[in-house]
Amino acid sequence: MVESRSLPPRVAVLKDNPLNKREPEVNRSKLIPPAPAALLIVAVAALFCLRLLIGGVPPNGDARDHAVYQFNFSRQFWSGDLYPRWLADADKGYGSPIFLAQYPFPYFVTALLRPVLSFAPTDSREARELGIYCFLMVVGAGLASYYWFRYRYSALASTLSAITYMLLPYLAEVVLYNRVAIGELATFVWMPLLLGLADRATTKRLPILSAIAVSFALLLMSNILTAILFVPALLLYAAASGRRTTLSVLFGLAFGICLAAIYIVPALYYQRLFTPKETIVHRPLAQLGRNLLYVSSSELHSRRIAIPVMAIVICLLAFVAYQIARSAAGSTTRMSMLLVLGLGLALLIPDLGPKLITLSGLRVSGFDSYSYYAMDILLTALFTIGLGFLSYCRISARRTHSQERVLLVVVCCAFISMLPWAAIIWKVAPYTDAVQYPWRFTSILTVAVAGLFAAGIDDCLRGDSRSNRGPSLRVMACVAIIAIGAGGLVWRVDRVCRDLSVPRVDITRCMDPMYFAFIPPSKIYQFAKRVGTSPDSVDVESTPVQPGVSALYTAGDGRISLNRVTPERLWVTAESQGKSQVQIGQIYFPLWKIVPAKGFSVDGETLGSSADDLMEVSLTPGQHEFWLVFDTGLPERLGGFLSLASVLVMVAGLAFVTLRRRRPGIPDEELPAVEAIVGGREI
Repeated sequence: MVESRSLPPRVAVLKDNPLNKREPEVNRSKLIPPAPAALLIVAVAALFCLRLLIGGVPPNGDARDHAVYQFNFSRQFWSGDLYPRWLADADKGYGSPIFLAQYPFPYFVTALLRPVLSFAPTDSREARELGIYCFLMVVGAGLASYYWFRYRYSALASTLSAITYMLLPYLAEVVLYNRVAIGELATFVWMPLLLGLADRATTKRLPILSAIAVSFALLLMSNILTAILFVPALLLYAAASGRRTTLSVLFGLAFGICLAAIYIVPALYYQRLFTPKETIVHRPLAQLGRNLLYVSSSELHSRRIAIPVMAIVICLLAFVAYQIARSAAGSTTRMSMLLVLGLGLALLIPDLGPKLITLSGLRVSGFDSYSYYAMDILLTALFTIGLGFLSYCRISARRTHSQERVLLVVVCCAFISMLPWAAIIWKVAPYTDAVQYPWRFTSILTVAVAGLFAAGIDDCLRGDSRSNRGPSLRVMACVAIIAIGAGGLVWRVDRVCRDLSVPRVDITRCMDPMYFAFIPPSKIYQFAKRVGTSPDSVDVESTPVQPGVSALYTAGDGRISLNRVTPERLWVTAESQGKSQVQIGQIYFPLWKIVPAKGFSVDGETLGSSADDLMEVSLTPGQHEFWLVFDTGLPERLGGFLSLASVLVMVAGLAFVTLRRRRPGIPDEELPAVEAIVGGREI
């Protein structure tokens, strides 16, 4: 045991030893960025999101589906259902269990914004609320990336890099304006924040570990697939800082899973009740092979803008290849970057990618992708990786940090994973269907490239360009502008911003796009016919929607009364004159069950599904009183208990640290240095 009173003189002596100092570019910053940088980031985000702030989310991608989800989620949330699992009025009033699986974070945030924004209750209210949510996520992405960069780089470099990160084409053009992927958009906040916390994991341990846990929990609740893809990159990044940092991050991630258990436990346990593969049957464009990155001749002829953009990307990457060849990086590193660039550029050859996918044996019924995604995201990824490689060329003249080398590895692996060259891996690896779209790796690519760009900009601002063989600040800025501008050209964001129309909630036409996943395959066609659509079509007829829940005898005779007490509890009283069947106007899902009223039994009542998958109750003669309950059972209760217990443990720990008496003579910020001096012994 080392007495604390004997440490300060020793710390003071060894602190002046240059061998014990951190590298000069390391900058310990607080979580909240300096005001000028934060204001500039917010201003740029507001300017870029002006269309969202004025008119709400555009009617692209999944915007209509999210607006419908938000309509039902907010209605139930503000009616007292604090975590809606069953959307009672979805699917034209027949209900949906989608929030047993759907990520909840964006919907909670948007629902909580409602009393603050106070938009008029029109059919466009949800779209306008989601527009504000998206703006907040873009601002959060900028501030989180600034927090990450500021630990190592100057304030100016961190600010410029954070702004660039917000505007990189996959985040800004694809996720925000084209796909309107509100869950994936939030991940761009948590991923850089986690990387920044990993840098600080050896200081102020409990607050940082708690922040890692909360950030990872929110990442899981924003998009669990992106979270899974990001974890290896985060652990590699932490490992670059040493074993202690890796263990700290692992502990934070494990604790984050416990915090998010209220969502994760039911989602994992009840995934057996969903069949997402049915979506591929009826929507072939969702096949994994079609969502690798390639150029098909048919799409190239239909997409005129692709040819000039391809010319731009070829010229840009030729310049990047020249910079790689003359950079100070090691020969292995240079050859690896050139190989990755070559594999990406080769796929600009029309139909080369489809041939590789066919040779791999992946099951694909065609190579026309949804809205040219395969080709357009390939171009976007090429611009992004070009910027990342150019940035690494700049910092290779000095001794690069291990974290920066890890980011380069992440960039290369994420890019290769999306290309048809990796199709054979997707074919043989287990559970790859769960990823759905390999181009999800572009989000990981974007974050890693932003980190390299911050390092490159900082090096330009600190170093002498005349003595550095790498690209200058002017060149770096020009390439970033080209990548951002060309991305806007590919995805035509200008058209989106000029069109101020928004997705409107029309309950007579709204259908859950994932109804394939929870309706049994044998009953999909009958259910689709009932609601005025077809499994092989996205068109939905406008049909009347009756308020409340209907109940009628389909066999036998009698009287029945049904009252919806909560979205997940229906009170039924019935009097049957013989054996009969009653159809309830809600989709049957295995978690629905009959609970008898006091004084009654369920010996004669059974619950099943009709030919079109609505709930059907079989009754015996006589009087019946019972509840129909959507019971999520032990998994939800266990998940809620784990989340609540984890929150209490975290709050108690933070309170203890805050109230603990500081040890005399040792400021908190010196404790990590003290631990290093004494070789990790207890102080």
